Amino acid sequence: MAHEHLLGIGYVALVDSAPLIVAREGGFFARQGLQVILQREPSWASLRDHLLFGDLVAAHALAPLPLAATLGIASPRIPVMTALTLSLNGNAITVSMALHRQLTDAGLTGGDQPLMAATTLRRIMQAEPARKPRFAVVSPVSNHHYQLRHWLRAAGIDPATEVQISVVPPRYMVEALRTGEIDGYCVGEPWGSLAAVEGVGMPIVSGYALWNNMMEKVLAVREDWALTRPEIHQALIRAVLSASRWLDDPQHRLEAVPWVAAAIDVPAKVVALALTGAVPGLPQCEDFHVFTRYSANFPWHSHAYWLVRQMQAAGQWPKDADAATLIPRIYRSAEYRQAARALQIAAPRQDSVAWGTHVQPWSLVDDQGNPIRMGADRIFDGSEILA
Repeated sequence: MAHEHLLGIGYVALVDSAPLIVAREGGFFARQGLQVILQREPSWASLRDHLLFGDLVAAHALAPLPLAATLGIASPRIPVMTALTLSLNGNAITVSMALHRQLTDAGLTGGDQPLMAATTLRRIMQAEPARKPRFAVVSPVSNHHYQLRHWLRAAGIDPATEVQISVVPPRYMVEALRTGEIDGYCVGEPWGSLAAVEGVGMPIVSGYALWNNMMEKVLAVREDWALTRPEIHQALIRAVLSASRWLDDPQHRLEAVPWVAAAIDVPAKVVALALTGAVPGLPQCEDFHVFTRYSANFPWHSHAYWLVRQMQAAGQWPKDADAATLIPRIYRSAEYRQAARALQIAAPRQDSVAWGTHVQPWSLVDDQGNPIRMGADRIFDGSEILA
């Protein structure tokens, strides 16, 4: 096998790294002539730096990372792109058992009611004005951070002044909750389920309930690597896309549980809760993790515009940055369509769709005029992004 096809790909210990793990364990990389070393990174900052400085050729990455790296937002300024979304949804806001009892006593009934949960938290804060709740996120440039801020703002809580938001790597979230360093966090699975299983916290709001079917992780590559090795990049996309399709079969998910559990070093029973959408404290949700249905793997420009809006709200977006120029350069729909055609997978005809307008599943058309089933894309406070 050619040495140039030996690829180092990074991931963080999260259930939504499953497409990469399945691609290795299920032989999808090998079928595309690729030899891959998967490297588990301790934090998103570590993964980002190893990708940017060439130790890795690709990475399981936070959806805003390509934008942030290309612009130098909270990172070195090195162009990064993605032609493949790895997953939709997958996050949850989890609170300590003490705060969960307070919320329940103050009127919160059940999980996945974002506005009720946020307004109940506000009532607790008003009753204890000297207390500033402490939340953690995995990176300042992440859906976790933007979802947490959006959720707080919906209840009139100022995330900049009325709460403390710190950065904690995913693996250390549960311990930070256990020791009382934080009162809650927004993180991807399995770290919400693990807190519940270990009796130190309880998930109260899913990322899905906040933003239905939003781009969560992407397969990120340095732009210079992808443009100089287009054939290897295409083989990589085809392998992971094939693994994603395999993974969205419910029976295959159960088969993948031990592979993912071993790769992220978490008990299989906890991984199974996340992969089957049975996260403690939340209603059963088959779309808690989406790996390929609803054209999940397409790098939607409309999702990228939504990320820009969140960066602007967080005060991160440079005033001179032009989203209309950057997004087509970074979220590469043409490369996705090329790989999808090779696998005979239908691809959307357009790069953007109105997002936030569909409460129920709906359809769009592919290049041949055939329907593609899409999932709900409701945003909990009624926000919209128009195509």
